[in-house]
Order: sequence, then C-alpha cells, then structure tokens
Amino acid sequence: MNLIPILCEITPNPIVTKVNEILSLINDNILLTIIGVAFFIQLLYIILFFVKAKKYPKAEKKHKFGIVIPARNESSVIADTIKCLFASDYPRDMFDIFVVADNCTDNTADLARAAGAIVYERFDPDPKHHKAGYALKYLFEKIMEEHKDKGYEAFIKFDADNLMERDYISRMNDAFDAGVKCARGYSNSKNIDQNIITGISGLWYIRDCRFSSNFRSAIGQGTMLGGAGMMFAAEIIEKHGWDCLSASDDTEFTMRRLNQDKIKTMYVQDAVVYEDQPSTLKDTFRKYMRMSRAICGLFFTQGIKSFFLFFARWKWTYIDMFITLLFIPVCVIMSLWLPVYYIYVLLYNGIWGYMYGLPGAIDEFWKYLSTILIALSCAFALSFILQALLAVALEHKKINAPIGHLIKVSFAFPVFMIIYAAAITLGVLKKPKWHQVKRNVTGLSADAVTGGSGGSDVPPDTPPTAEEKIE
Repeated sequence: MNLIPILCEITPNPIVTKVNEILSLINDNILLTIIGVAFFIQLLYIILFFVKAKKYPKAEKKHKFGIVIPARNESSVIADTIKCLFASDYPRDMFDIFVVADNCTDNTADLARAAGAIVYERFDPDPKHHKAGYALKYLFEKIMEEHKDKGYEAFIKFDADNLMERDYISRMNDAFDAGVKCARGYSNSKNIDQNIITGISGLWYIRDCRFSSNFRSAIGQGTMLGGAGMMFAAEIIEKHGWDCLSASDDTEFTMRRLNQDKIKTMYVQDAVVYEDQPSTLKDTFRKYMRMSRAICGLFFTQGIKSFFLFFARWKWTYIDMFITLLFIPVCVIMSLWLPVYYIYVLLYNGIWGYMYGLPGAIDEFWKYLSTILIALSCAFALSFILQALLAVALEHKKINAPIGHLIKVSFAFPVFMIIYAAAITLGVLKKPKWHQVKRNVTGLSADAVTGGSGGSDVPPDTPPTAEEKIE
C-alpha cells in the first residue's frame, strides 16, 4: 500500500520527491512482502487447525534411554524433576538419569544424587562458558567415556525444572521405534495459572504446539525443537558429540541436524512436558532478549544455509525452518522501521498539507491514519486475541488453569506481543548479560503429575527459595 500518494504535489523539490519514492518502494515492495510471507505461513497453520497430528503406533521393543539434565543452582526443583522421571511407566532398567551440576554454589549435586541420578560436577571459571550447551558437551563426553557399554540408543534432554507425564518416555520410545531420530513433545506449563504473565507465556507455547507443530506433524514435515523433553538418537552424539554451544542450543541442534545430517525434528503430540514459566515481566523480558540474540545469529548462519539447501534437496522443511528463524529479523524490522516510516508519512502529509493548504491533503492524512489504526486493531490486536481464544477452546482440557483466567490471558495476548517484539529488538541490538531467573514454588508438583506414585523422596532440607537457571 503506497502511503505517500501526494508527496510530489506537496513539494516541488525533486530530491525530496525521489527520496520519498525510494522509501515507499522499500516499504511497500520489499519489507511488507517479507513480513507478509513470514506471517502468511503462520496464518495458514492456524486456518488448518483441524488437521490432526501424526500418531505413532505402540512400540513392540523397549529401547534404552539416557536422560540428561543440565542444572545450575537448581536445588529448589531438581529433586522433584528426578522424582517425576522415576515415576515413569517406562521399565526402570531401560533408562538412567544423568545430571550435570554446572558451576553450582548450592547443594544441587547432593540433592540429585540423593534422588537417584548419576551426577557429574563441572566448574569452569570462564563466564562465556556458563551456558547449558557447554554443560551438555561436558556431560556427553563423560557418558561416552564411562557409560558407553550400557548401550544407550537414544537420549532425552530435560531442563531442571521440568515435569512430565508418566508415559513421556514411552511415547518417545514409540516415535523412536518408528524411525524418528529427533523429536519434541507437547510443551505445557506448570504455572500457567499463577498470573497473567505466566499465563501468556505458557499459552504462547501451547498455541505453537496446537497450530504449527500439529500441521507439520500431519504432513510429515519437521518442526523446531523446544529444549524441554527433546529426544535424539544416540548415534548423533556418537558422530558429533554435543556440538551446539549457543544460548539457544535447542534451535541450533534442530538446524545442525537438518542441514548436516538431513534429520528432521518430528512432533510427538502425546508426549507432554511441563515447563516453569517466568512470573515477572523483568524475567520474561530478559529471557526473550537472550533467546533472540542467539537465534538471530543462527538465522545468518544455519538459517541462510537452510534456504540454499532447499534448492538442492527440494524439501519444504528447509524453507519452513528458514522462515521460522526469519521471524526474529522480521520483529526487529517491525519494531524499528514501521513506526518511524509511518510516523514520517503522517507528519509529512499532515504538516505540508496544512502549511500549503493543498486541496485534499488533510483528507489524505486522516484517510491513512484511520487505515493504520484499523490495521493495528484488526490485523494485529484482534487477530492475536482470536488465535489465543481458539487455542484455549481447542486445548483447555490439557491446560491446568480455570477457563476465566485463560480468557483474560487471551485478551492480554496483543500486549505480550508488543513486549515480545521489544525484547527481541533490544536483544538483537545489544548483547544481553546473563541474569538470575527466579524459580516459582507455585504450580504443579511431581505428585500432581504422577498421582503421587513412585519416585524418590525429596530430602526434607530442600530449600524453598527460587534459584538460578541455565539459559
């Protein structure tokens, strides 16, 4: 849409006229096209919400799994996570739990050992190495060195705060037995009902599972890994080790496996994992700042590579993953270019039209102002509210929250998207520092998920305070 139709009438200066034509060309023919393509794919997934995700048949064979958990000062949650895993319906002799206590200053390692995990402690003074990727690299080196004879066929990575349904490993075993070498599950939330912030953050991941991942699964297309509960074949580690050291190691793992090994990440709808969502605006903002900078870097390396590999391999997943990573640069463009450009257009038309008294100039100003306001209210605010409400309507039975709370969250969704876009933009423009993320003591417990069955007892001296998390 050309928003500068009267510029040439307002000013006789040919240089100004040419500049305005160039700005209009960049905005209308290039940037809006890129933004439109990025959002069209997401819109298509939402429209096709009724498509059912692929179901994997029950496996006849039980495969051997290694469960890996990176943890830094996670004494408030680590025992509950291990307890939940040991309450699994999967045969106890067919999986082991490994915890890497990374640069801990609390008793995370002791609590993990007491709960039944095999624990390695890692200390690295270099702050650049204080990431989950470096901890996992160290842990897998130890597993390959000291436990290779146990014959692990696949690994599942959990975060230290995760809980999972009792059949999680079984569901991943079904997928693995069917030939899947890399998979993610359904990302639910432990504390979605804690407040509006945790509600929006939790619903964001549920929405992504219900729309994007569902459709991709139905057509046999790859999706993007989430760090919680990601499953991958042991042969990948045997070949590469853990080669993903960015602040978004799950995204990096997805792209490296796709580009290097032609392995797609598949979605296992019935494997449900629960994550702890940040409960304050500050922690939420910091989380997305760190994530966005890492993913933006991956876009210009693995994302661009995936784009060109599409023309060599002719698989839609490569373009889809490229567009998924493109969302970060698109957010930056929308946050920086669009407000500046359209404010300029309105001021230029309004001020010059008023000063020169040109016929129709003020009418054009109000016409385009009303168009912009309608676009913001309908194409932005209303669309996000409706897709949030649709996700609630479809998934409310799986969400651990009152329906009234979820409706409030849905109407706050557009505000969250503005905060999300601002955090992404700041994260890309400046290098965010690592900050402590507070754990929430409210929400689901291992007993609530597993019905209180099995598992290790949490030691009575487990501190109730919130601790740090590797991001």
